[in-house]
Amino acid sequence: MSLPKNILANGKRLLMDAALTLTASTRSLNALSLRELAREAGLNPNTFYRHFKDFDELGLAIINEMSSEIREPLRQLRRQAAESVVPAGTEQESWEQNPQLNLAKSRLVNTQTVRLFFDYVATNPNAFILGVRELHGASPVLRKALRQVMQDFARDMAEDIEALGLMPAVENSVLLSIAETISREMFQLSMDYIEQPERREEICRKAEQTIIMLSLGSALLQGYSPLMTKALSD
Repeated sequence: MSLPKNILANGKRLLMDAALTLTASTRSLNALSLRELAREAGLNPNTFYRHFKDFDELGLAIINEMSSEIREPLRQLRRQAAESVVPAGTEQESWEQNPQLNLAKSRLVNTQTVRLFFDYVATNPNAFILGVRELHGASPVLRKALRQVMQDFARDMAEDIEALGLMPAVENSVLLSIAETISREMFQLSMDYIEQPERREEICRKAEQTIIMLSLGSALLQGYSPLMTKALSD
């Protein structure tokens, strides 16, 4: 007799939550035993195979859920923050026309998206602990999936930077490289944010400053020194 869909779905959720709880200590996902995982989830060990073929598939489900929950909210917040400075439908002034306005817009988007990201980290610490651990773990499947997640975040960021005019125009390869560096830095800072709650405000400011320095530094290297000087002057 097959189990009702709601029971199966609940079992999947219990297994994912159990995996997150157990890997929040010092072990990677593949170091867990099936019995240990099932016991934490309150399920029969055989239930696992109704949902996942192996631990890699379990890990992929957790990684995909984390990615889907944060990617689009970050993009929406970038747009909303940019539009709070330059409302939708308003003619967009270029960096050459109004560098101060565009820098203000870039900084606001930076601050708000950094805060949203770390709010999500604080709400889902075990998912980030698992992610950072598996990025350097034994499973090539999970390592590849996590690298793809960071690339997806970087691609989203690069597209939004260009579409919203958050930097002076640079080559696409340069823009993607900047976004990839920011994505990796944010991912690594998530562990500091989780483990050092007393430093959370400092960590947010550090992330914001890193993003601004990377953006402005790249613009300077692309020949925008006079423009950046003007943007930073009152």
